[in-house]
Amino acid sequence: MQNAFTTLRIIHIALLSGMLAFNIVSLIMVSEGFPAFDESEQRTLQAVCILLSTVCLVAGFQIFKKKMLAARNSPEPGEKRMALYRTACILWWAMIEAPGIMAGIGFILTSNYAFFALAVFHLLIMLIFTPRKANIIVLLNLNSEEVTMLEGRR
Repeated sequence: MQNAFTTLRIIHIALLSGMLAFNIVSLIMVSEGFPAFDESEQRTLQAVCILLSTVCLVAGFQIFKKKMLAARNSPEPGEKRMALYRTACILWWAMIEAPGIMAGIGFILTSNYAFFALAVFHLLIMLIFTPRKANIIVLLNLNSEEVTMLEGRR
């Protein structure tokens, strides 16, 4: 069995790296002189991106919190609770990443750095929610036997 904590961290790093790479590519594309939208189209796209960002962050965190508490309060063994927690994390990270990618697309289409700032904001939120073993142990109320099992050491 693989280390469940390391696996979760690898998934997070992969998603974070993808967002970072997309932001770098968007900067390169804009510096190459992509055509810009007119002012009214930019305002509309900004409103859509801000609305998407707000809805995804608020709803995503509420869903994450609900699923995380369900995992914590589950009578299942540690491996099952960790699987529930991993699902909650991946869903939460997707809800962070989607509006960040949309903001990056807005930046590419408009060359407006407000979109880039929003994309970087989502990248930072993703960085803040890096999974930490000690936090997971506390959040899921894991005992030492379950931690050993999840680490892949039996």
